[in-house]
Amino acid sequence: MFKLGCVVLFLAGAPFLFGQDELSHLVAESVPLRASTDIDWTNQRSALRDWIESRLPRNIAALDADFSNLEARLNEEIQQAGLTEPVTPDYGFGYVSKVTLSRPSEYPGALVVRAGVSVGCGNDESVYVYNFAPARNRLLDAHGTGKWGHGVFDAQFSGPDDSGSRILYVSWYDVQCGSSWNRLDFSLFRFGPGQEQAMPLFSSAPSFKIDYEVHVRLSPSELLLEFAAGAMEGGFIRTYVLRYSIGAQGVERIDPVALQPQDFVHEWLIEPWAEMESRSGSSDALAKWHKFLHADSVLGDYEFVQPCVNRRGVTQVGAGITLIGDREIPEPRIVHFLVKDKGNYSYEMSAISFDSNDDCPGETPAADYTQLPSLFKKK
Repeated sequence: MFKLGCVVLFLAGAPFLFGQDELSHLVAESVPLRASTDIDWTNQRSALRDWIESRLPRNIAALDADFSNLEARLNEEIQQAGLTEPVTPDYGFGYVSKVTLSRPSEYPGALVVRAGVSVGCGNDESVYVYNFAPARNRLLDAHGTGKWGHGVFDAQFSGPDDSGSRILYVSWYDVQCGSSWNRLDFSLFRFGPGQEQAMPLFSSAPSFKIDYEVHVRLSPSELLLEFAAGAMEGGFIRTYVLRYSIGAQGVERIDPVALQPQDFVHEWLIEPWAEMESRSGSSDALAKWHKFLHADSVLGDYEFVQPCVNRRGVTQVGAGITLIGDREIPEPRIVHFLVKDKGNYSYEMSAISFDSNDDCPGETPAADYTQLPSLFKKK
């Protein structure tokens, strides 16, 4: 697998218009940004893209012969043009980050070009994907959605499926100056066996803690993500699991959606009913409870997480809900959730009530968050 520090863009195959040299155009777009207060780096980013493409080989034979020295030559040209980022911090806008090239082992004949432009507290980074077999053809141009710039957090190709198609996973983070809270802005693309343009399959942008490890497992038919973000209890983080089945008809979230009953309760509350209906019992009352308790952000305290003595695999989770979206609950009542463990971290919401269930006596404390559960082996 290969990791990238930048963003995916789509390049134009034609040379720069009006006969201007692409490097001169890049300089002309970059330098004025260093003194500008009305910052728009779109033209600089496009000029960087055009310059890179003007320097790339035209076919696979030329790439094979030139690849070992190509990256160094590109960066030397940037440096000689005075575009390299200064060593001093807070250099602002109008510069270009290091250009890096990679040839993923999962995709023979492909080249991934990484580059970025400076945007204050970081770089608005780009990744260009080409297929050189036999002649160069640009297959993908994609960006993150951060307002103030975005860098690539990770990118991976899957191996090919039986038809020769591959999946590309790319995740971005928002450029910002201080906080460790960020967005895992990720997308999936399918690359066909030939020279077809990459097809966007799915994208999402959940919040995450950027200083915790993000685990990724990718195949032509599945993506598994695991990362840390806010728990229902304020000030704590929990493990989030996003697992998707990738098929010919699209992408579907599949189990697991949580790794312990208390986290399943939180996930059930913050995800839409369309996603949680299949993970709920048949009672119409559960749909009404979800409508009452659901919001993108739900805060509360776990009172207990108690296994039920007469219901094998069922756990009662008692939670005092204090905030449902913008609705603050001044004197919260304890809500009792019955969660059924179906095996292999697959859970189902069985029932919800303000009253405790007699089959689940006791008040076993909820698991603390000093050790986050994980599907990935610890290193």
